[in-house]
Amino acid sequence: MESLGPYGVTFFFVLSGFLITYLLLTENQRTETVNIKKFYWRRVLRIWPIYIVFTLIAFFILPEIDWFFHYFFTPKLDDHIFSKLLMYLFFIPGFALAFYPSVPWSGHLWSIGVEEQFYLAWPWFFKKIKHLKIKHFGILLGIILFVKLIFLLLFSSGAIAIAVKEIVAQSKFECMIIGGIGAFYIFKNEGLGVFQFVKKQYVVLVSFLLSIILSWFAPSALSSALHLALSPLFLIIIMGTSWSSFGKWMESPIFIKLGNLSYSIYLLHMVGAVFALRIFSDINWMFLKLETDSLGFNLIAYTLAFLITIILSTISYRLIESPFLRLKTKFAVIKSGK
Repeated sequence: MESLGPYGVTFFFVLSGFLITYLLLTENQRTETVNIKKFYWRRVLRIWPIYIVFTLIAFFILPEIDWFFHYFFTPKLDDHIFSKLLMYLFFIPGFALAFYPSVPWSGHLWSIGVEEQFYLAWPWFFKKIKHLKIKHFGILLGIILFVKLIFLLLFSSGAIAIAVKEIVAQSKFECMIIGGIGAFYIFKNEGLGVFQFVKKQYVVLVSFLLSIILSWFAPSALSSALHLALSPLFLIIIMGTSWSSFGKWMESPIFIKLGNLSYSIYLLHMVGAVFALRIFSDINWMFLKLETDSLGFNLIAYTLAFLITIILSTISYRLIESPFLRLKTKFAVIKSGK
């Protein structure tokens, strides 16, 4: 069994494609076009500020704090540091991961880079195709999978080939397109005969259980393609939640609050985890004497990591994100929900 983290990122990609597609469809219906300039400004104001701040912190502040020293990656941080920094700031951190040792506590930023690359092209899909149909999504999905397969087959050996294959493998655009297909079905109210079963709560629960089983027990040989099996299951969960009574639970104040903080939580969760482990390890060594692999140790450590991450994310949201989010409303064509 491997870490569930990569599959959580797959869910993030599917959800991201679902949400952004629904908003673009709504804008296209109401205005008969997509305002590309305003779309880019909204993405810049939503994604860039805290991303850039966290990148600079990861490069120049965390390495100076003893608690955040990584025995393997921190000594290698200065190697090609200017090239790595440029890749991060130009939203291709996945390239830095492919060619150079990881920057400590910021490796997960590759997924933000993939999302930004997808957003760069996705609004043109809606602007250029006047009468969008589900077949257009299918054709685009097929093209992307075909191109990725060709790249993975052509580049077979050598350091450059391995780096290229890693970059191609990281670009999970297909997950976001699958999310977009679900948004299209809900928005257009088409294909309900196919997706009617998604409204049933037990289907959502079964899909959730299947996704957990696949994530935990799928053979490692299938790991590189597992996202293709998980993405439809995640889409069923998202669509079912949108249609069923589960959606009402997601409208509770606590989930809205967590939703507002979700971007900061994602960026800062590693920092929160390191803080928690450093603090609790000292407390445990002095007082509790719990084994580090015990259930009690892990329950306390994970709870503390969650609380510290929420505190850091709240500070980040209020001081950095909120001012830019208020500015972002000036570029809104339609009002998006919480």
